[in-house]
Amino acid sequence: MDAPKFTDDTYDLSELLFDPNNFRFQDEPNFARADETRFAEASVQDRAYQRLRREGISELKSSILANGFLQVERLVVRPHAPSGKYLVVEGNRRLAALRWIAEDHEAGVPVPPEVLDVLRAVPVLTLDAGDAHAAYLAIMGVRHVGGIKQWGGYQRAKLVTDLRDTYQLETPEVAARLGMTAHEVNRRYRAFKALQQMQRDDEYMDSATSDKYPLFHEALSLPAVREWLKWDDAKSQFEDIEQVHHFYSLITETVDQDEESAEVRLPKLPTYVQVRELRTILTNPEAKQVLLDPDRSFPDALGIAKAEEKSKSWRSEVAEAVSVLGSIGALELARLSAADMEVVEKLRETAAQVLSMHARLTAE
Repeated sequence: MDAPKFTDDTYDLSELLFDPNNFRFQDEPNFARADETRFAEASVQDRAYQRLRREGISELKSSILANGFLQVERLVVRPHAPSGKYLVVEGNRRLAALRWIAEDHEAGVPVPPEVLDVLRAVPVLTLDAGDAHAAYLAIMGVRHVGGIKQWGGYQRAKLVTDLRDTYQLETPEVAARLGMTAHEVNRRYRAFKALQQMQRDDEYMDSATSDKYPLFHEALSLPAVREWLKWDDAKSQFEDIEQVHHFYSLITETVDQDEESAEVRLPKLPTYVQVRELRTILTNPEAKQVLLDPDRSFPDALGIAKAEEKSKSWRSEVAEAVSVLGSIGALELARLSAADMEVVEKLRETAAQVLSMHARLTAE
């Protein structure tokens, strides 16, 4: 991808179109891609406008009314061949604020003359039509992934995936364009491909929504999960479908239905915090079995895993206590209070009980 080419222009507000497939919309539960040939239809444009209004652009609108439309904040547009208008690829929130101001003006609300002038000649940078979409992705990366208006994880991962899959960019170039490390690019790419795999699954596709992305982002970072589900980095997918379905069942609601009633079971791993604990649970066969048992809970599984983990850590903790006691100097010993001595005495009593119990157990 070469560097984007622009020309300075101005267009009447009526010549500018919202992008209904804007990346910022794509993590919404009801998002559906619009056909580009229909972008200019009033209903399509109004839906995009209302989405932007719901995001909260009143502060932006107030800023434009108070300070004018700053030239450094030009919209970036590309020609929209089906309508002969111009699609805004960067600056949809600013376009929404301008449209809101225009509606206020039509309703009789006072608007500064210099702002009205902007509505008739909105400053833009027009992308070269030949490589407009590729340039759009590059601009989105610079301004949103690590810059002026950061996106959420899902949108960033989708942009990474588009650059790699659609434009065949290698990880180092994607990282350079988006201001990420190569490690972060690869992690986001793996997670998005894993979510896409779920979206293709006949049984679970309806549950594979954008809000599941953080779960895959966390899961793919854990070697224990990659091993459990047999992640193939070359194919960018999980290979053990049976175990993958077990994982899907842990992150989605399930419905147990009989002739009389239906019981909804909430996901055992609803957030990335629970997914992170798989690194402890999966290495413990008993805890893993409990996790996959539909009648047992996540706390049950985690409790078993943590108990074993704690039982293995006693030796180092006792050694640390011995080291601390041994490092107390004479002057500090002389100043120990009755409460301090009670703690030391409790430690001695506990050690004596452990030694006595060990002697009885080994004598039997």
